[in-house]
Amino acid sequence: MIRPTRRSATLGLVAGLSLAWVTGFAEGQRVLPAAGAPYSAAVVSPAGATLAVFGGVVGVGTDDETASTDALAELSSRLDALGLDSGHVIRIRAALASGVDFGGWNRAWLDVFAEGIPPARTTLYSSGLPDNASVVLDAVAVFPDERGYPVSVVGSRSTLNPNLRLTGAPKNPTAIVGTRSGLFLTSGALPNRDLDDPSSLESHIRSSLNNLGQTLSSQGLRWHDTFFLRIMPTPQPDRPTIDFDAWAPVYESLGELTSGHATPYTLWGAPGFGASDRYSEIEVWAVPPSPPPVFSDIGDTAPNPLLRMSGSPRSFISSGAMIAPNAELAWLSGVVAPVGTPPAEESAVAVSILKQRVTALGATLADVAELRVYRVEAGTDGDELAAAWNDVYGTEWNNAENNPHKPVRTNYLVEGLPGGRHVEVEAIVVLPPKGF
Repeated sequence: MIRPTRRSATLGLVAGLSLAWVTGFAEGQRVLPAAGAPYSAAVVSPAGATLAVFGGVVGVGTDDETASTDALAELSSRLDALGLDSGHVIRIRAALASGVDFGGWNRAWLDVFAEGIPPARTTLYSSGLPDNASVVLDAVAVFPDERGYPVSVVGSRSTLNPNLRLTGAPKNPTAIVGTRSGLFLTSGALPNRDLDDPSSLESHIRSSLNNLGQTLSSQGLRWHDTFFLRIMPTPQPDRPTIDFDAWAPVYESLGELTSGHATPYTLWGAPGFGASDRYSEIEVWAVPPSPPPVFSDIGDTAPNPLLRMSGSPRSFISSGAMIAPNAELAWLSGVVAPVGTPPAEESAVAVSILKQRVTALGATLADVAELRVYRVEAGTDGDELAAAWNDVYGTEWNNAENNPHKPVRTNYLVEGLPGGRHVEVEAIVVLPPKGF
């Protein structure tokens, strides 16, 4: 397995805070450490960076640690094909099958990231993974500046978008994404309620994607501009297992819409959603083919001039987040409350910690472009903790200060979280432009 090759780190205190910046392996990249954790609290990708985005990195094995090692070895192999190594990874999200030993996942992680500066990380338990997998990862890495622009990778395939190339297998490839024209992120999209065949999971997935297609079109984007999808199907009534095979014909259709350049994706099951009788939720990342004209409006009153939110101001969340060209992005790890926090207080405590980290980055909650919330259903009468989360979210984001500049958000129910927690929150933050 490839070992990290980060340069030596240097420490510097953030003014007024006990948190410290670490200058990472690449010039201009910064890291916010997480005390006592085997991962970083946040890693910043430099302005105009070229990203490598990996979906569906699967780990199987005879035991949990072997499966976790297998997934990380597959990621290392795909990094190697790009001329990168584990030292270039800035964030990993891991979905573990129910019952997988978290300690085994951590030991496998430390075998790769014990040295140097580790990436940000989120770990959760899924209610189902395809192909009998024990671990499914998605990951983001950054190419160093010395690779130039555009980054040259032998065997990479051009797409209809000049800022996006693909490499590796034609099904679920690796995306090479230039951010000099910006990025676009969406909230999770549910299917419509009036499906022709509500018993078909394929129909639910297609409807979710059709709704996402409308969101893309509203920003002048097409499916060939997308570079990552996350698909979360949920069990249907009287069907204890998720029909993951329903994704295959939809992905084939996506290949047709993108002229044979279907996007990378991650597929894992969620136990259910608050919206009744809808059994898929999907989110998408895309890259504009040219700088979005919305940023030419210098009179816009957005708190962050590098971030524009779309959707109804009356909605609890935004439907899309357009990020300006050459923005610095902070990729935050999942945040949980400390051990012993009462379940009803976990949301408030986790968001408070997230807010501290965002402040340490020199940003505010209005600079959060993407918010991902993972919740474990609790209570004898259903999800009694949902109201606690909604109260915290409303106080911090859906308020007079931030509205209508709320983040895109997906609020998942998951099978479980490490340590018996009930809430985990992760974010992507667009750092405000620096002054002179």
